[in-house]
Amino acid sequence: MNNNIKKYKIAMMGPENSGKSSIINKIFGKSISEVSEVGGTTKKPVKKFWGKLKIGRLKQNPEFADITFADLGGLYSGEDKSVVMVGNVLEKTFEEIDSSDMIIHVIDAKEGLFKSFEKLHHLLKYRYQKPIIVIVNKCDLLTPSERNSLNEAIEERLNNKVYFTSAMSYEGINELINVIITILKR
Repeated sequence: MNNNIKKYKIAMMGPENSGKSSIINKIFGKSISEVSEVGGTTKKPVKKFWGKLKIGRLKQNPEFADITFADLGGLYSGEDKSVVMVGNVLEKTFEEIDSSDMIIHVIDAKEGLFKSFEKLHHLLKYRYQKPIIVIVNKCDLLTPSERNSLNEAIEERLNNKVYFTSAMSYEGINELINVIITILKR
């Protein structure tokens, strides 16, 4: 029996309709979270065990990780980019973020980075010292010039590397999985 199993939870956060659930479904290779073009489909966190990965390099007594994803509902929406969750649902969402070991911050390629998410990103990064992977989803909708401009702006504002994904075309999903595993191995 191997007792070297670490448990990790990865929270997927972002605004409504940024593609969080679609990305989760691509990572799992099947439908885990309900997907709709209507924003706000995911209300309560959807947690799903992804699997056990070997993260240690030793042949004798290697380390393993049990990984669970938490697909969170969209925190901000609308013209004013205001909070769309209230009460118990908002509280549960922030509990999931707080108890996570890693966060995937999803940005909608056509909407860009909301000021409210910029503030939340910095709070989580510096106060809680959580690794955050920043992805721009729906990148298939951007021209190369738009992609470069958005990448520069987000990296400057968040002081974080940006990865581009498309849940529609599967672009960047394998790279995202590799980045997750690399961070867990540290």
